[in-house]
Amino acid sequence: MPNPTPGRNDPCPCGSGKKYKNCCLGKDRARQLRSTSWRNEEQETLEKLLAFAQRATFTAQITVAFNLFWNGTYGLSALRMIDQGESARFLDWYMFDYRLEGGSQRIIDLFAGDETIHLSTVEHERVRAWRDSYTSLYRRAGQVNQSVFQVEDLLQNNTIEVMDTGFGHLGLAGDVIIGRLLRSSSPPHLSWAAVLLPADMADPLTSFAREGYRQYRETHSLASWPEFLSNSGYIFNHYLLKAAAEARQPRVGKHAYYDAFATLSRLSQAESELREERARRASLMHQERGKKPTEEPAIRQTKGGLLLPGNVSYKGSQGRGR
Repeated sequence: MPNPTPGRNDPCPCGSGKKYKNCCLGKDRARQLRSTSWRNEEQETLEKLLAFAQRATFTAQITVAFNLFWNGTYGLSALRMIDQGESARFLDWYMFDYRLEGGSQRIIDLFAGDETIHLSTVEHERVRAWRDSYTSLYRRAGQVNQSVFQVEDLLQNNTIEVMDTGFGHLGLAGDVIIGRLLRSSSPPHLSWAAVLLPADMADPLTSFAREGYRQYRETHSLASWPEFLSNSGYIFNHYLLKAAAEARQPRVGKHAYYDAFATLSRLSQAESELREERARRASLMHQERGKKPTEEPAIRQTKGGLLLPGNVSYKGSQGRGR
């Protein structure tokens, strides 16, 4: 567990023998102020990227991306039905990883090259660092100090020091993190869309990702882990949906562990509404033509490209690849 913040009159954690107020308190407060300032500057850049991603030219793309990330067939109304945290997770992947149809470029690639967007030199460097990021699987290790903790990369087998922007204090050593590591700070930090999971999910998630990587390399023999994760990071979300569907009930616990169960219900409702709307439009079209309406064919569930075993099927029927 992380060490609690010492009181002003407590012994300083550095071991000097002095009271905290007479030793490291001032330095810690200065570091906190710098950290807050830095996060505010990054937020400004992020808001510019978000505005760019929501341009009308990307409207059709965002629907396709939404279906891929959530492993189903939904209308844009579904984006308004899920909660803010889930929207943030989708947008994180959509802006940083989703390959736009008709090419291999991503939203962030177009953003970086758009000369109409005014970015400072620091912002250009920040965006350059963001472009190299990808979602991966980490195990929470020890706390280095109040502002830094360690994570173990479960797929590439290395240990990384990570800036603690609040996330490190939520769970326990051994807990699993699915998240994007952004190297626009030193040490790097997890993006706003990272989720915390209990330690017992480490092994099945690792096996799942390794099987996906094995399949990916059947057609991309030289692919590295970063390339695979950048192109296929959405598979982690498919796993979380599947796990929630199999659990058949919300996760109960005192820690801030992520649970997709409530989102499953909202997505199911969105898909049902889309199906009803399509059937209504088909009926009106047939009536206008003076023909008897025919039953709307069942909407097929996408597997998002990677044909992974045991993929999500939470609609009460067998999932089928499109």
